Amino acid sequence: MPRPNFEENVAGTRQFFTELNRLGITGIVDPGGFSIYPSHYAALQKLWREKSLSVRVAYSLFAQNVGGEFEEYKTLTPFLPMGFGDDMLRFNGIGERITGAMYNNNAPDAATKEKFLEIIRWAAKQGLTVTIHWQEDKSVHHLLDLYEEVNKETPIAPLRWSIAHLDNTSSETLARMKALGVGWTMQDAMYLGGDRIVAQAGEAARSMPPIVMALRTGVHVGAGTDAHRVASYNPFVALQWMLDGKTVGGLSTRGPDETPNREDALRLYTVGSAWFCFDDTRRGTLENGKLADFAILDRDFVSVPVEQIGATASLLTVVGGKVVYAADVFSNAK
Repeated sequence: MPRPNFEENVAGTRQFFTELNRLGITGIVDPGGFSIYPSHYAALQKLWREKSLSVRVAYSLFAQNVGGEFEEYKTLTPFLPMGFGDDMLRFNGIGERITGAMYNNNAPDAATKEKFLEIIRWAAKQGLTVTIHWQEDKSVHHLLDLYEEVNKETPIAPLRWSIAHLDNTSSETLARMKALGVGWTMQDAMYLGGDRIVAQAGEAARSMPPIVMALRTGVHVGAGTDAHRVASYNPFVALQWMLDGKTVGGLSTRGPDETPNREDALRLYTVGSAWFCFDDTRRGTLENGKLADFAILDRDFVSVPVEQIGATASLLTVVGGKVVYAADVFSNAK
C-alpha cells in the first residue's frame, strides 16, 4: 500500500491522539521503533509548533542504521541535549535498540559487547537516558555487566536508564538493577502472547512478569502497552491484565503472588511511568503544583468487577487544564 503523505500523517497523528485522549491518556513515553526515521516525526513536530498536541510525548532516538549506530547518534544529537523541548514534546535519550548486534542477542561476543559499551559510555558522559529492549533473564547479565562497568566511571542512577520487557526477570537481576538505579518498563505482551509463553515456560509463567517482587525490591517500575507491534494501545486492557493475569483467550497465566492490587497497578501506569521521563514530580498524581492532566472515567476503576476494566473509556480528558476530549455528556465542555 502507498505510504501516507505529510498532510495525511498530520491528520492521522491528530486523530490517533484524540483516540488516546478518549482512553484517558494524557502522555506517552515513545521508545521509537523499526523503520521510524527522524523525518517521520515531522507531523508530530508540526502539531507541537501549532500548539495543538493533545498528548505529551517524551521520545527516544531508536537506531535505524545497523552497523552505523554510533555515527547516527553523534550526528543527530548535537542539538538534542537530554530533556530538550517543553512540557508537550521532549527528547528523552536513546533506545530502545542501541545496536542491532545486541538486539535480542542472548550470546553476544566480545566485539559486540565492546561496541555497545562504547556507545553507552558515551551516552552516560553526554547525560543521556538509555532504554534497552531485553527479553531473557538468562542473558541479561551481559547487559548489566556493561552497565556496571559504565557506572564505575559515570553514575547512571541520575540518568534513569531502563530495561524494557524482561518478563521472566529474577530476584538477582532486580537486585542488580536496584543497585544501579536502573528502572524496568513492563508491558502487557502476555495478554496476547501468554498462551504461547505458558506452553514454553510451564509453571514459571505463574510468576511472569514478577510485578510484586519488583516493587518489593524497590526497582522503579513503569507500566505500558508496547503498542503497536506487540499489543493494543488501550491502557485499560493492560490494567485489567495486570489485575487478572488472563490472556485475551481467557487463560490465567500469572499467580496471585505476583498480582498487584488496583491502586498499585494504577500507580505503575501513572506516576510510575512518569519517572522514566523525569516527570514524576510534575504529573502522574493529582496534587497541588502538578500539571493539570486528568480524566473522568465512565466507571469506577477501584470498584467495578475486574473483567469490566478493559472496557473503560474517558468521559472528559484534560491536558494542562485544556479539554482535549469530551464525550456527549460533556459536549459543552470544549
